[in-house]
Amino acid sequence: MTDQQSEYTRTRGAGIYIGKEPSTEFITDIKSTLPLECTVTDYSMTAPEGEEIDVSTLSSRNKETISGLPAEASVTFNVNFVSGNAGQKLLRKSYGNDENYPFKLQHEDGSSVDWIARVTSYEFKGGQNNIETGSFTLRVKGSFEFNEQPVIPTSKQINLAEKKQ
Repeated sequence: MTDQQSEYTRTRGAGIYIGKEPSTEFITDIKSTLPLECTVTDYSMTAPEGEEIDVSTLSSRNKETISGLPAEASVTFNVNFVSGNAGQKLLRKSYGNDENYPFKLQHEDGSSVDWIARVTSYEFKGGQNNIETGSFTLRVKGSFEFNEQPVIPTSKQINLAEKKQ
């Protein structure tokens, strides 16, 4: 029997960042960003759905399709709405100026997701729990770039390597 463990990515401790300036380049320096994670309660990232093109002919026995151009992906942040938060101000600015900004979701394990997007809508609402909440919806330009966590050898792997020497 092999040692197997469940695999997962933790969301607690994740950082969500927006670049301070409009750009079509991914974030490379966290110092040039504003954090969003202290107001984000959850997020949703939806990959683009590709268009299906019907290529059936009179001789087709079944419907035949091919993949067309994919639509743009989307991201939604649900937030505790804070009108004075610098990151949320920048999100509202992106909505107003229709410019694309770089975003980064940095996981605690070192893996990350980068994308370029503009805000297409946002909302905020009050409720009986005395917390103003809201959401921001982003339209992604291009695609998500997934960056794996750095590979750090386990003590078991190090011991096996030492035994082989």
